[in-house]
Amino acid sequence: MTPTVRRTGSLRRRLAAVVAGVVALVVVLVAVLTGFVVTVQLHSTLDTSLSREATRVQRLAQANPDTVSDLSGDCRYAVEPACARLIASDVTVGTGGGPLAVTSAARAVADGAQDRALYTADGVRVVVLPIRPDGAVMVGLPTRQTDVAVSRTWIALGVAGAVGIVLAAVAGYVVATVGLRPVQRLDRAVRRVRDTADPHARVGIRRNDELGRLSGAFDEMLAELAAASDSQRDFAADASHELRTPLTTLRTNLQLLGGDRPIDDATRDSLREAVAQELAAMQATIDDLAELARGDRSLAGLARVDVVAAAHDAATVAARRWGVPIDVDAPEAHVLVSVPDGRLPRLFDVLLDNAGKYGAGGPVSVSVGAVDDEVVVRITDRGIGIPPADRARVFDRFHRAPSARRLPGSGLGLAIAAQVVAGAHGTIRLDPGPDDVGTAVTVVLPRA
Repeated sequence: MTPTVRRTGSLRRRLAAVVAGVVALVVVLVAVLTGFVVTVQLHSTLDTSLSREATRVQRLAQANPDTVSDLSGDCRYAVEPACARLIASDVTVGTGGGPLAVTSAARAVADGAQDRALYTADGVRVVVLPIRPDGAVMVGLPTRQTDVAVSRTWIALGVAGAVGIVLAAVAGYVVATVGLRPVQRLDRAVRRVRDTADPHARVGIRRNDELGRLSGAFDEMLAELAAASDSQRDFAADASHELRTPLTTLRTNLQLLGGDRPIDDATRDSLREAVAQELAAMQATIDDLAELARGDRSLAGLARVDVVAAAHDAATVAARRWGVPIDVDAPEAHVLVSVPDGRLPRLFDVLLDNAGKYGAGGPVSVSVGAVDDEVVVRITDRGIGIPPADRARVFDRFHRAPSARRLPGSGLGLAIAAQVVAGAHGTIRLDPGPDDVGTAVTVVLPRA
């Protein structure tokens, strides 16, 4: 069942919207905070000026009340000199009218009930200070200039915020377009691989960031897919080539056996034996191909296996099959290794089969030793050996050295061995035997 894909729109549009939204939010927050700070600062400046002027008038009134009575009670000036008015403690609330009309707060200061009063009335900021036990002075400054400054500040911040939002939208689009360009290239590469089924394409983005690493990982994945595809194609070609020869031989022999021409009994028996040998060879090749395919799928799970017991069992079977003496030098105690589940006997079978087949009937020795966290298995024969030019390719599928082509085999045994060792995260190598006679196979496996 195909999962339902929710339509979310273009990633570029969504990223542009997110970037623009974040930037716009920051711009709006900065504008609002700036407006509040400026508003508070302007009002604080007004209160400071008013307090300074009120203190001056208070001192004048305390020294000479007639001086204050000469001051204007009309608050016409935006700055100092401020308007002022003297009030007695018995003044009636509401007396005077205008911004300096007596309020209950002013009456409380004149009565001595409180030390100070500060309020705004009719666009004038008023402060009331006591001047004697039964009187107070009211001093006011118009807030018009401050209000205009605050209004202009908010207008300017609003315009700046609107421009900032527009610029944020443009910046978000530009950032999304430029930032997602490597993703678009990656998307095109993926689509190209999907449409052409050719994993040899590459993204080729060289950046020292997350997108660069993503591109590099995708290129590495494509390289592995290409290598696997090429290997599969070569494997299929090699397999068809290897099977074509015995099939041709089988067809020829069967045509001779079933033909109209008379064939003597000796020739008929020879042809039947040849057919049986070719069928056995094809069966062995098909089994090895199935072994390689099954191994490719099953190398993930590792198991703990006793390598000493596996070596003794495989040596017994190989000695009986090839009629050669096989000496096993291994510790008496169990030595456990981590290998793909069920594949260690096959590894020994392949290596001892090669030693018995190409060992020219000579003795074969198997040694097992544990060194720190590794187990070293060495199988040595005294046979025909491997030419230096072929040692680099002996683990390739279907490769056979010229000196070994006269003997039966498909050239898949060492490929299977290399597959098992690689699945165990070990190493395998072939060297000349003692005195450059025969072959020594060294396998290093991780100890469990």
